Amino acid sequence: MTIAAQDVSIAAPQDARRSRLSLTKLAAISDQVVVSMTNFVLTLAIGRSFAAEEFASFGIGLSIGLMVQGLQRHAVTIPLTLQSDRRIARRHRALLAEQYILLLVVALLGLAAASATLLMQLPHYGTLILLSSVVSLVVYLQLEFSRAYLIKSGKSGFLLISAAWYGLVSLSLAAAALQHLISYETLLAVLGGAMLLHAIALVKVAGRPAWKHGRRLLRHDLIRYGAWSAAATLTYSGYNHLPLLLLGAMAAPVHAAIFVATRSLMQPLQIIMRGLDLADKSVFTRIAKHPASRDALAVTLSCAVFYAVISLVYCISAGLFADQLVSLAYGVRFTDAGGALLAWLPVYVLMGLSLPLESLVYAREDFRHYFKLRAAASVLAFGLSVPLAMFYAETGAIAACAAGWLLAVVGTTIRLVRSTR
Repeated sequence: MTIAAQDVSIAAPQDARRSRLSLTKLAAISDQVVVSMTNFVLTLAIGRSFAAEEFASFGIGLSIGLMVQGLQRHAVTIPLTLQSDRRIARRHRALLAEQYILLLVVALLGLAAASATLLMQLPHYGTLILLSSVVSLVVYLQLEFSRAYLIKSGKSGFLLISAAWYGLVSLSLAAAALQHLISYETLLAVLGGAMLLHAIALVKVAGRPAWKHGRRLLRHDLIRYGAWSAAATLTYSGYNHLPLLLLGAMAAPVHAAIFVATRSLMQPLQIIMRGLDLADKSVFTRIAKHPASRDALAVTLSCAVFYAVISLVYCISAGLFADQLVSLAYGVRFTDAGGALLAWLPVYVLMGLSLPLESLVYAREDFRHYFKLRAAASVLAFGLSVPLAMFYAETGAIAACAAGWLLAVVGTTIRLVRSTR
C-alpha cells in the first residue's frame, strides 16, 4: 500500500507537469497563429492599399527592425527561455524593467531620428523607411519579449489576451487602409502606439518593474551575451535582410515590393515554426540535461525533422498554386510574381530546420564555430546578391538568401554531430 501510494504521489506531479507543458505549447501555438494571421492580413492590406514605394518601405523597414531586434533576441530572449522556471519567478520584475529600458531607448532613438529627417529633409522614400523601421522594432521587441516572458512566468492565458489586442488593433488598421480611410504614416503611428500600451499593460500582470535590478540584469546580459548577440545579428542579417537592402538600393521600388509581397505569403509558416520553437526552448533544459550527449542530439534532430515535415507540407501546397496565391493576395498589382514565391520555398524549409539546431548550439555554448559558419554564409549571400539581383532582380536576391541558408544549416548540422560525445 505504501509503495502504491508513493507511486501515485510521484506520478501526480509528473502528470501535472505534462499537463502544464501541453497547455504552454497550446498557448504558444495559438498566439503564433493569431499573430501570424494578423500580420498576414495587415501585409496584404498594405500591399493592396498603398503604392509600391510605401509597400517596399514597409518591407525594408521590417527587415531593418528585425535586424536590430535580433540583438534583443540573442542577448535577452533566448537566454530567458533557457532559464529554469524558479529563476524566472525570482527575477520576473527585473526582467520586465530590462524590457522597458530597451523600449525607452528605442523610443528615444526613434524621436531623434524623426527630428533628424525634418532637419535633413530626406526624400519621402527614405523617411518612410525610417518610420517603418522604428515601428517594426517597437512591435517585434514587445511581441518577442512578452511571448517568452508570459510563457516562462506561467501566464499563458495573458499571452492569448496579448495576441487578441494586437490582432484587434492591426485588423482594424487593415480594414481602414482597405477603405482608404487612413494614410500609411497614420497606420504606422497607431500601430506603434498600440504596442507601447501593450508594454504598459504588462505591469498589471507582473507588478511594478524593479528598475535597479533591471539595469543590472541588462548590463549583465550585454556583458555576457552582447558580443555574441552582435555577431549573431550581423551574420544572420547577411543572408536574410542584406539581399533586400541591396535590391532596394539597386532596383526600382517595385522589385523590392515583389520581394516583400512573396516573402509575406510565407509568413504564417515562419511564425508557426517560431511558436513551436518557443515552446520547445522553454522545456529544452529539462529534455537536454547533458547538451553534449547523443540523447540531446537525437532530440534536436527529431525536432528538426518534425519542423521540416510541417514546412514541406506548407511549401508544396504554396508551390502548386504560386501564381494563384499571388493574384488572390494582391490582385493584379504583382502579376507574374509566382516565380519569386517559388524561390522562397527552399528558404523557409531551411529556416524551420535551423530552429532546433540553434537551441542545441546555445545549450552547448558553441558560439564561436556557429557564428563563423553564419559569417561565411553571409559573405556568400552578399557576394551573390549583387550579380544575381542585377540580372534577376527579386528572384536573384531570394536565391542569394537560399544559398546562405543552405551553407548555414548544413554546416551547423555537421558541427553538432562532430562535437557530440
